[in-house]
Amino acid sequence: MTGRSRTLLIIAVALGGTALAAWSGLTRFPPAVVAAAVEPVQRALSGGEADETTEQRLLRIEDQLVRVSAENALLRTRLQDYLAIRGEGGIPPEQAVVVRARIIARTVRQGRRYCELDAGAVDGVTIGMAACLGWSLVGAVVGVQEGRALVQLVSDSESRIPATLLDGEKILAEGVLTGSGKRGLLLLDYIEERDELQVTAGQRVVTAGSDGRFPPGLVLGTVTAATRSPTAGHWHVEVAPLREADIAESLLMLKFAAAPVR
Repeated sequence: MTGRSRTLLIIAVALGGTALAAWSGLTRFPPAVVAAAVEPVQRALSGGEADETTEQRLLRIEDQLVRVSAENALLRTRLQDYLAIRGEGGIPPEQAVVVRARIIARTVRQGRRYCELDAGAVDGVTIGMAACLGWSLVGAVVGVQEGRALVQLVSDSESRIPATLLDGEKILAEGVLTGSGKRGLLLLDYIEERDELQVTAGQRVVTAGSDGRFPPGLVLGTVTAATRSPTAGHWHVEVAPLREADIAESLLMLKFAAAPVR
């Protein structure tokens, strides 16, 4: 490949990367970054600096392309997050404020289960935000510092979340999802026994939204076992979380806005 052909190829890649960023619509390049990406293309088209050799010009353009590629990698990550959360629940992504944070510490002690994140108040994290993997709720923010946040996991023994039991798209009952203090096990309490109610393995559990903390429809888990209590008039329901923060590297912190009135 000749030097000129290589230059034209690099220019085409640069323009394609910039077009991808504009098309995604998720995150716009700051003007300074756009200018830095376009500048080498303009120089290449005009012949570059008078004292710059072809090899030096190509190296400079490739250096700028590395920066553009880094920006595009970030955009692709955010696009994947967007698509992941779009397909799993019934809440439009435009109604959610998203902050991604890495898990930097975990606490597991006598049934208490927490994790610490490397994002805090300066990043827009607030107490009460949902901590999610996709649209699966795995915890809630209970403490915030400037650059740190503490998340109580749904498996924590003190966690209580109003929940809805679903069979397909049919609502069967509402109860309270309680953390067992153990990984992989949640309990759905206060499901009253009724003649027509059958709770079976495979049914889904989602947030009910009745306490105002989380919107309805966030995924919590799947029923693994259910038995009728002979005395209390309630079902004993065991639930396996669909996703867990125990093996995740990062979480999405979501703050939901009310749907616009039409």
